[in-house]
Amino acid sequence: MRNSHTRTALEILCVLAICAGAWLALRPAPTQTVHYRLDSGRIRYDGQAVNAQFDGVGTLTFTNGDRYRGHFKAGRFDGLGTFTSHAGWRYTGHFKAGQVTGTGTLRTGQHSYRGTFKNGKYTRAQAPTD
Repeated sequence: MRNSHTRTALEILCVLAICAGAWLALRPAPTQTVHYRLDSGRIRYDGQAVNAQFDGVGTLTFTNGDRYRGHFKAGRFDGLGTFTSHAGWRYTGHFKAGQVTGTGTLRTGQHSYRGTFKNGKYTRAQAPTD
């Protein structure tokens, strides 16, 4: 009888140890606020990162004047954001895996295109709202 209680106690301890190890291995990596200078200082990133990748909200600035401000996932533009070009145009809307994909607005010098984009291409105008 005593051996069965000892065995049960050891089995419970083993299960708890396995659960604790699994929790440690599978817990999400912590989000950090970082300030990176890349490509000999020509690219600057200020924002959130997970495992040394842009992840969360941040701003990516290039020396030519281009800038992206918005959400990142796994180092790419992903989610809502605004890309402003040094050439004067600006896109505000959704990105997916680094591409302009989803609804958004592209503003050039005199024109504004509001609607759906897929992989960087304007595919459909959005009906005006009153």
